[in-house]
Amino acid sequence: MKVLHFLILGSLGLGGCANFQRTHQSGYGDSGDSRASYSSGGVDSTTRQTAYEMGKDPSSLTDRDYREIRSRQKVRDLERTLRSRKEREQYSKVLPWLGGDDEKIEFLSIPSIEGRQQWINRKNIWSRSQAPQLEMKSLIESQDIAVGMPQDYVRKSWGEPVSVEVSGNPIYKNERWKYQRMVSGSEGYRKEIRFVYFEGGRVVGWETE
Repeated sequence: MKVLHFLILGSLGLGGCANFQRTHQSGYGDSGDSRASYSSGGVDSTTRQTAYEMGKDPSSLTDRDYREIRSRQKVRDLERTLRSRKEREQYSKVLPWLGGDDEKIEFLSIPSIEGRQQWINRKNIWSRSQAPQLEMKSLIESQDIAVGMPQDYVRKSWGEPVSVEVSGNPIYKNERWKYQRMVSGSEGYRKEIRFVYFEGGRVVGWETE
């Protein structure tokens, strides 16, 4: 029996609970018309796929949903412009510390690796890697995790996973980590398996078998 977990983490603080769902389409806007992808036949395939990726129901998208989908599609388009290994490595390292799609667009729109490095320094991005440590210290000490937690902190809390699956290009850090441990129950010890899902190097949910 699987137990699904999905916590909302606002500013790295715990929030409410909801069901965590994924679909096979998930692969584990600009300022224009937010409904530009909406045709007379319904949502087009690209918009539908992006909606699933973002955990949205493509049959009931709001104006805000369309704006967020357009922004995500723009991020994907800009990510494909990263040609060199150095550019991709730079993006992979900074990705977990970028605030959201708008900040990713701002970073990726800079036309050179040197310009992006200046942007990183000006925004003091690397200081963000230290900020969550204090807020998540209690979670790590209690061997717990939360949505929004970076991969490094999951390792501190749960240790190294027994396996890692990567969805798409590894630089985007869309991964599924598998953990297993023995837990005691009324009938003795049994094996418990947990899967943790990451997008952009941060936890988006997990499930327990």
